[in-house]
Parts: sequence; structure tokens; C-alpha cells
Amino acid sequence: MELELEELAASLNLTPATVERWIRQGRLPVMQKGNHCIFSRSSLKKWAETNHLTFAPKGQGHPAEPENGVDALFGVIKRGGVFYDIQGFDMEAVLQSVVRRISQFETQDLKQRLFESLLAREQLMSTGIGRGVAIPHPRTPLGEIDIPALISVCFLKNPIDYKALDHRPVFVLFVLVCPSSKIHLRMLARLSYCLREESFVEFLRGIPDRDSFYEKIKAFDLRFDGPESSS
Repeated sequence: MELELEELAASLNLTPATVERWIRQGRLPVMQKGNHCIFSRSSLKKWAETNHLTFAPKGQGHPAEPENGVDALFGVIKRGGVFYDIQGFDMEAVLQSVVRRISQFETQDLKQRLFESLLAREQLMSTGIGRGVAIPHPRTPLGEIDIPALISVCFLKNPIDYKALDHRPVFVLFVLVCPSSKIHLRMLARLSYCLREESFVEFLRGIPDRDSFYEKIKAFDLRFDGPESSS
């Protein structure tokens, strides 16, 4: 199959700059010739599913910002990753450790920019929401960096004083990075839906393994999108 770069980007709901960069890095199963991209439709569809994206060429009803798939909490967390034993005895050191783990920010300059943006948000007001949980996020969306929405779940080696609302030490961070305010609010709504349940917070306190954690998030996605959530 052959599409122009802009058409392929729209089919994957990514920016042309991201697609071109990923082709250059060998991350996409696509060969580029000028402004045209040549690929196997089945291979690209499988790649998209593996990476929690959607591949829908023009005319197949691809939404500009899909509510499910790429915007389901499971896919966004799977992209960001679940990490354990995050080092640090204060908020700044922990955020530095977290940023080093997030592979989508590939260069030191990008990692530094993310760290500074997270730190600026904490200086404005702590993102510690209580019960040992914090949701760090950049003070403003980082849309120009061409990185899809992600949430990195980070279990700390040692709970720290995060200046949370209830003054309880924080033991887990949900680092939320989104390309736009609209997507940020949508993902925050899904995450808040999970965290408002005390049983889920207790589940987190047990430091679940990745498979158990992902299964729990999938269940929340189904509930969030089910009939009772829209009534």
C-alpha cells in the first residue's frame, strides 16, 4: 500500500513530523520515498495494535481524537510504562529518577525539558492528591514535542513528603504527559475514576506486578465506557 506522508500520519492519528522521525529511526514498518510511504497494510495494522494506536486510512471513519483505543487508560499507561523502586528521598530527586525512565523522551534535552516542566507545576501547587498518590504533569501541554499521550506509573522505593493535601507520604506517582489540554482532561477523568475507589488505592499499596496492574486497568476502562458510566 502507498500513501503520502500526511495521509499516513492522519491514518495513525499522529503528526507528520512524528511519523517521519519514527520511519527514520526504524520504528515504523514503512519505507519512505520522497513524500510517499510504502508499506504492507497488514504489517502496519499489526504494528499499530502492538503499540496501542489505530490504523485507519481515510474514508474509514478515523476520529480526530479517538475516545477509545489510544485514549483508553490501558493503552496510555502501557505506552508510559510501570516502574518500580524509583529512587529519591525528596520530590525533586524522585522526579529526576522518573524522567530518566521515560523512554519516549529520547534525548537529554527533552528529558531536561520534561523535568523542568514537572518541577514548575509542583512549585505552583503540589500534585499530591492524598492517600499516598500524586499525579505529576507538565505545567503546560508539550504538544510540540510530537509525543502521544502517556502515563508512567512509578512506585517509589521510599515514600516521600510530597506536600500532599492530606500531608501523607506519597508512594506512587502517575506521571501524566499529554499533547493537548483536551486530552489531558480526558485522561485525568479516567485516572480519577480509578483513584476515587479506596480499594484501588489499597491494591496499589500492595505494589502489584505489571500483569495484575494492567488487568485491573483494563477492567476500569470497561466500566468507564460501559452503560452505567454514561447514565
